[in-house]
Amino acid sequence: MKELSIQVMGDREHEISELLQSLGLSKIVSKTVACLASTTEMTSRQLEAAAGIRQPEVSAAMRVLRAKDWITEREEKKKLGKGRPVKVYRLNVLLHDIVKTLEEERIASNKEMLDDLERLRKLA
Repeated sequence: MKELSIQVMGDREHEISELLQSLGLSKIVSKTVACLASTTEMTSRQLEAAAGIRQPEVSAAMRVLRAKDWITEREEKKKLGKGRPVKVYRLNVLLHDIVKTLEEERIASNKEMLDDLERLRKLA
């Protein structure tokens, strides 16, 4: 039998994920960011195991992260050289920068809401 070492989300990663969700990221994207922030890089299979998500969800999360330019990916050939290459992902930005971006988005959104409320107040 093979001996495998599987990483799973710990308390810190769960807390990061929950906080990212509260700031507007989806559950799957927030779990993916939390996992990638705690390591150098991960394969899609490692992300599946660590975050407890399915492969299609990893792909969906990667589309979102790619659109935000928060990840880089590369392909790595399998050891036996058979089959499709494995995709390896890493965060392109620091978690601190992601938090700053989310903070700026939230502030802008709240400012818009306050402006709308002020216009409504004047019309009432």
